[in-house]
Amino acid sequence: MLDLDPGGRILVVDDDPDVLTAARFALHPAFERIETLASPANLESAVSQEAFDALLLDMNFLSAARCGDEGLDWLRRVRQIDPTLSTVLMTAYGGVALAVEALKRGGTDFVLKPWQNEKLVATMSAAVALSRAKRDAAHLKLRAESLVTDSTIATGELIGSAPALRRVLELVRRAAPTDANVLILGESGTGKELTARAVHRRSGRAQEAFVSVDLGAIAESLFESELFGHKRGAFTGADRDRVGRIQAAHGGTLFLDEIANLPIHLQRKLLTVLERREVIPVGATQCVPVDIRLITATNRPLTELAREEIFRQDLLFRIKTVEIVLPPLRERKEDIPVLLEHFLALYSRKNHVTRRRLAPEALAVLEAYSWPGNIRELRHAVERATILASGERLEPQDFAFATAPLSGTAEQFDLDQLERLTISRALTRFGGNISLAADALGLTRPALYRRIAKHGL
Repeated sequence: MLDLDPGGRILVVDDDPDVLTAARFALHPAFERIETLASPANLESAVSQEAFDALLLDMNFLSAARCGDEGLDWLRRVRQIDPTLSTVLMTAYGGVALAVEALKRGGTDFVLKPWQNEKLVATMSAAVALSRAKRDAAHLKLRAESLVTDSTIATGELIGSAPALRRVLELVRRAAPTDANVLILGESGTGKELTARAVHRRSGRAQEAFVSVDLGAIAESLFESELFGHKRGAFTGADRDRVGRIQAAHGGTLFLDEIANLPIHLQRKLLTVLERREVIPVGATQCVPVDIRLITATNRPLTELAREEIFRQDLLFRIKTVEIVLPPLRERKEDIPVLLEHFLALYSRKNHVTRRRLAPEALAVLEAYSWPGNIRELRHAVERATILASGERLEPQDFAFATAPLSGTAEQFDLDQLERLTISRALTRFGGNISLAADALGLTRPALYRRIAKHGL
């Protein structure tokens, strides 16, 4: 007796109703579902709309046709739609040459009519197993491609001992082992992704994927495809299937930065994913189960998210099971010396230069500076000084941006420097709120993000 998996969805295509009845009779006990078509006219539509595990396809449909060309042509069309679908070809007029040609064209196997029921079941079982193996391999490949950018991001620890940071670390310690959704609030550059990664590393999902998505850096037209994935042909330019970031995070953690940027209509879809634990890629009809732990972040205050026109309140309640508020660097200045030492060591190794020490005057200047770009700005300032400084110690002038006045003087007519100072002033004025700063500067959010990255803010 064959030890068969009772699953599997089979599509049988033949113009002889007796053959369809015989195939259904033979296959029904072994498989979950058997569908039949009396003509190949609707074959492409059926394969596009349903996730079949194997196809049993006749090779001749025209009256008196025996060459098998029709079957080979339909095999070609099916493979263009779904190259992972295993196709078993059948004919009453087969020979070795036709069977070999069918296999060369991508067929999985070849059976002759009339068949032995047990042999047909075994052949179709092997075809189902092959389809599933191909799809698993394709999914793993797409998931690996989706995760490749995340694998290149350096991980690190939250550094410091200021009371405000200790409160954050305690929340991380208590929330991490659970599967509770976490909302991280804080100004740009305060370490929201670092905090999310800390939660992930201390969770039961630590060995699985951490998928990070910056919603502030994605064009609105691409949001849905980026998050939910898409099927080939779903829209212009969709030349292959793509696993969305939600599906790529299956078993692990999904981090959505700048969650307030998610359009209202997609907020509803995200809520559905969280409630049903399944996602439907763009252009697909089948749901894909997902198991994720969601961490979100935003630099907007919670009072803004509480406005219905900005954010769905039912989604807000679901994502903020645990809230972690990160302090700006100006509220934890006692951590600046240890952060400086950490970055000095890091960037001297990275850039293969001698590690310099800070002059006391430079440390005083850096501790007095307001750091509108927070730790991100501090990190880039240290890297720049490490690369460009010429003395044995880092002096205040190596951090000229921190001592430069905000008014334009004759010696400051450097466009890059003026742009940097203007953006820093806007970020300080609006407490790191990207949306308000962008409005004040007359920029879009993505444009402001690009300039912040350009200037290391």
